[in-house]
Amino acid sequence: MSQKKYIIEGNIGSGKSTFLQYLEKIDNVEVIPEPVDLWVSIKDSDGKNLLQHFYEDMNRNSYMFQTMVFKTRLQAIDKPQEKLIRFIERSIWTDRYVFGKMCIEDKKMNSIESECYHYWFNWLENKFQYNPDGIIYVRCSPKKCLERIQKRGRSEENNITLEYLTKLHNSHEEWLNNWKQTPVFIIDNEKDDDWSNVLNIISNQVI
Repeated sequence: MSQKKYIIEGNIGSGKSTFLQYLEKIDNVEVIPEPVDLWVSIKDSDGKNLLQHFYEDMNRNSYMFQTMVFKTRLQAIDKPQEKLIRFIERSIWTDRYVFGKMCIEDKKMNSIESECYHYWFNWLENKFQYNPDGIIYVRCSPKKCLERIQKRGRSEENNITLEYLTKLHNSHEEWLNNWKQTPVFIIDNEKDDDWSNVLNIISNQVI
């Protein structure tokens, strides 16, 4: 059988990371998590990390953060696939059509930064050309996402608001409803700890 790769998409707090932890336990499956650990390991002279800089001052730091995100996402997947199925948490398309798009629409990047951002994306997309076999969208309401974010208590995420999560949710919906390149599998994850049902759905459709 040929190797396959799928991208896991969804809002902050929708359950992507927990989903990957369950997928990793399945034979012939490998997972590549979003490189958040790398983002929080990059710090300034005062010890403040890259993710903190982004959330605390998006007007100042959106372009810096989003270009680093592009690079580190591709760095994370730039290694041979060892197992039959690879699941990747988020993608450069997430940034282009959700996070980066919002930064541009909300004027968090100025016009020259926006032009540079699009230049970076177009080059990286053409350079790597890693077409997935499908996208698994972990859908969850912004309110539930906020509850989960508050429960896990990452200090970098203290400034995340329901308004911000709602914008992210709407951007995900718009993007994935119009995505035609690959199949999109939608997993509704409003209930906590309903992973056996989620895994059964994925096993029947993907694995």
